[in-house]
Amino acid sequence: MHPACSIRQSTRITGLICLLLVASVAVAQPPEEIAAQIESLSSDSYLRRENATEWLLNAGPAAIDPLVEVLERGDLETTQRAIRILHAIAVNSPIIEGERGQPKLATRDPNTPDPWETLLQLSTMGGSRGERATMAVEEITQVRRVQTVQTLSLQGALIGIQEFVYGARSELASVVEISDAFQGDDSLLQLLRWVDKIEYARVEGSAIRPDVLRGVVQMPDLKTLSLLYGELDEETLKVIGDLSSIDHLEFRYVTLNDEMLDSVAKLPIRISLTLNGTDVTKDRVDALRQTLPGLKIEYKFGGFLGVRCNDTLNECIIQSVVDGSGAQAAGLRTGDVIISADGNAIKRFADLQAVINTHTPGESLEIGYRRNRVEFQTKAKLGKMTEP
Repeated sequence: MHPACSIRQSTRITGLICLLLVASVAVAQPPEEIAAQIESLSSDSYLRRENATEWLLNAGPAAIDPLVEVLERGDLETTQRAIRILHAIAVNSPIIEGERGQPKLATRDPNTPDPWETLLQLSTMGGSRGERATMAVEEITQVRRVQTVQTLSLQGALIGIQEFVYGARSELASVVEISDAFQGDDSLLQLLRWVDKIEYARVEGSAIRPDVLRGVVQMPDLKTLSLLYGELDEETLKVIGDLSSIDHLEFRYVTLNDEMLDSVAKLPIRISLTLNGTDVTKDRVDALRQTLPGLKIEYKFGGFLGVRCNDTLNECIIQSVVDGSGAQAAGLRTGDVIISADGNAIKRFADLQAVINTHTPGESLEIGYRRNRVEFQTKAKLGKMTEP
């Protein structure tokens, strides 16, 4: 055994590193020898228990099923050691392979037991084995999450705190973003199954393709998905349908038409659907609203002015102006109060949004505003909504 390690350490991540030092290579062993070593886990001799634990670690996946069987009848000492061994085997199983600069998703032998799936199953059970398996699952997830974020970030994926725009809302949140900058093998995105506690995902441009979405839908806590500025096809929509549910789904400046909207209607969307700058017609959206009365559907032609206002006030006061936007070019400033748009009276930010939503990018919008109690008129050319 490596001198820095003690098999008595708990299954914390730091202790697990020590276990891996003695379990780096699985060695094929006959079933009868595995059975004998498992029996030794409950030996009265501490040294014999230690040796058996180390031996089973080196046996690798071949020891998984026998270890599960002993958990049905083992004492506390045996249960603790068996879970620790399964824990170490799971973490020792590689999730990526290939050259450092061009990693790929590791393949596993389908004929051997999966230690991760085994621990997941054990974590649903009661008693000591369930508790210890749950701890192992949590710690493995932490290790894999770090590995995944490091690997995907090096390949051009963005995972972290960003401003996330959905519909007319914007907030800072933990986001997974896959765009044209992603240069890795699409199979690597299957690793997103380990990225928990992130509810938002954004897929842009040429990254809108089935193999990318197959990875994104693996995110365990995904609730909001935006597809932006790209080509969309039926196969990609079918992949989104593999989700058990999605709270919010947005299509912004993608090639979505009336015919494809039939497929969208079948997706497991729970709360809202946003269609912004697509080829879907208003009549087809109205029909969809009748078909899905419980779903909030935001329909926009795609025009973007570039102002942010507080939507809780009874005045449409500009809080900020987006750099490079039509609003900035038209001379609008923070603190201005928008009072009309295309001849429509504007009382709240929602009124302004309703007018903008009837315009496509490139069209102009007549805007009346008040600054220092003086009213002005200006004309703004609408653009496309972009991420901050």
